Amino acid sequence: MQIPVVDIFAGPGGLGEGFSAFLPRPSAQQPPFRIAISAEMETNAAKTLRLRAFFRQFAPGHAPASYYDYVAGKAMEPWTEATKAEWLAAGDEARQLTLGVPDHDVFLHERVRRVADLGQPWVLVGGPPCQAYSLVGRSRNLGKIGYKAEDDHRHFLYTHYLKILREFQPAAFVMENVKGILSSRVGGELMFPRILEDLHQPGGKKGPKYQVIPLVISNLESGKDPGGKRFVLRAEELGVPQARHRVVLLGLLEGIDAGKGKRLVSMSDRFSVSDVTSALPRLRSGVTDREVGAWWVFAQDILEKAARASNDHEVSVKLERLAGAVRKRDPGMGGRWTPGEVERDSVPEHLRSWLIDPKLEGILNHEVREHMASDLKRYAFASAFAQIHGRSPRGAKEFPSTLYPKHKNWKSGKFVDRFKVQLSDNPSSTVTSHLCKDGHYFIHPDPSQLRSLSVREAARLQTFPDNYFFEGSRGAQFKQVGNAVPPWMARQIAGVVYSYLKP
Repeated sequence: MQIPVVDIFAGPGGLGEGFSAFLPRPSAQQPPFRIAISAEMETNAAKTLRLRAFFRQFAPGHAPASYYDYVAGKAMEPWTEATKAEWLAAGDEARQLTLGVPDHDVFLHERVRRVADLGQPWVLVGGPPCQAYSLVGRSRNLGKIGYKAEDDHRHFLYTHYLKILREFQPAAFVMENVKGILSSRVGGELMFPRILEDLHQPGGKKGPKYQVIPLVISNLESGKDPGGKRFVLRAEELGVPQARHRVVLLGLLEGIDAGKGKRLVSMSDRFSVSDVTSALPRLRSGVTDREVGAWWVFAQDILEKAARASNDHEVSVKLERLAGAVRKRDPGMGGRWTPGEVERDSVPEHLRSWLIDPKLEGILNHEVREHMASDLKRYAFASAFAQIHGRSPRGAKEFPSTLYPKHKNWKSGKFVDRFKVQLSDNPSSTVTSHLCKDGHYFIHPDPSQLRSLSVREAARLQTFPDNYFFEGSRGAQFKQVGNAVPPWMARQIAGVVYSYLKP
């Protein structure tokens, strides 16, 4: 019998994907977990959740042709009359719900009650929105006149977890959030110790009790840890090509032996941006502030101007060489579906069968942002600089003066990382939802492509399978990818949870 999973604050479904895809051994005939219900408030993410729930109605490798036609833009719907029942089942699983809205809370709790009444172990997972805890969010809040952290309801969204834990007592829970939660304060007091205590006793002294434990074995022997660092998972240590550090809490209901299960072990190998993106089709940026005729003429002009502006001789030489090698063709900006085969050996072995689906016959969501021509010159300089020096240029000290952006604080030293290249040979920096606003922190490592990362490149850095389609506009897709838990990491978390709950 499969273990039910309730996924709240689900986003596009990164945690749920990991749990749904986990197999205790390669020969297992059925995953031990199933998603009973997933709840997400944002419209596009909820659509993505339902589409993925439909895909999972079928055994691996047996999704219908209508799904592939839909994601490629060849059909209006992913289902047909023959698969309507599966589409309706997906709609029953993936729900657009806003926790805190009374009617939505009633609906969710009724569905959770059905799960709890089955009388078998089940799991609650999810990640409350992190804007109030993230360092960037907190910095923005400080600039708001009259802002008081204690009046910001986002600090207390985790209480929706507490209600479900208190009323329905799952055997285990997984709660994920940004690292900033460890240092966030309300009323001068650190929030994390309060959250930890609330999760330990969600119903007070007379309610259920949970032991909250770290997931990584190397963190168990840290001794005193008042700051909670033992709960930090580093994605790059778990086979993810991204340096993403998140607080992940595993709670076990009282009575479950915390010593009987397994923990994650950090890997010594690291995987890079190029490991998962180098074989994807070449793209180029769109241009927002001028008409472009032949792209190759425009690209050559941008590279030459960046070369002349450069105050670094090696960078100038590289850009001039690239300008001379521009081919007389337009690689395009990509789109919903970009045709072309992807070789299995183009990605690390542990991710091959996870990422690549040969039935796609192309790449989904491989689409890039548009930029001003002046920013493309900065991108060209920055990515060429990064190839030569192994790091991004830092602000006004290393950018040539003719490429300074029109920003009143540019010379203040506060924006040294304003233009950040994702280095080919390193794990990427943390993929964030900021990609939906601009691409300055996610410049592509190849100077000749003159762009920031595509949605699919960001999704690969997050380890979403290639057949995972993100609904909505390009901005909505970027936001979904940036807010998600890496599914490959979630799959490993599921393995830890299973080690405690398996029959």
